[in-house]
Amino acid sequence: MKPEDRIAKHRRMAENYRDKYVLQQVQQGETYDEWEFTDDAVYTSPYFVAEQELVLEDVATSFDLAATVEAKAYSVVFPDWKPVEYKLWAADNGFVMRYRWEGTSSIDGAAMGFYSISFVETNEDAQITHWSTYVNDEEYGPFLQAAIGARGPFHGEEYMQALSRHFEKHGLTI
Repeated sequence: MKPEDRIAKHRRMAENYRDKYVLQQVQQGETYDEWEFTDDAVYTSPYFVAEQELVLEDVATSFDLAATVEAKAYSVVFPDWKPVEYKLWAADNGFVMRYRWEGTSSIDGAAMGFYSISFVETNEDAQITHWSTYVNDEEYGPFLQAAIGARGPFHGEEYMQALSRHFEKHGLTI
């Protein structure tokens, strides 16, 4: 794939990710169009999987199912949770996305939000080889505590376990 084609595809990948969340379709099981991963693609995050590099193929929960679980869990307390600000930087070897996520609590009406930044690296066929996510605990920690009753940073499967407990508590299913 030519560099300019990869850049265009990376832009589409990032914009589709944004659109699925803005339209709140991820909670309904929608996936990110055009996102393809290599067999050895890894995910890293100091907050969600502290000091680990997860090979996505080896993780029990697929990335798209994990995104649906997360979005559905957050929407219990923050039914309008979604990106309200978005920036994208596309290059021939991947893209960077910065989001401002916000929602209003159905419990007390408080508005809460946080920034997240993702770095996505791809190969010459625009397949994802590495994806990393960063959040600021000063904002994200209180949001997460309000949303699911837990706060990171998390190790191993702790984040997915916290989401699972939240699902059980509220009788949610996928």
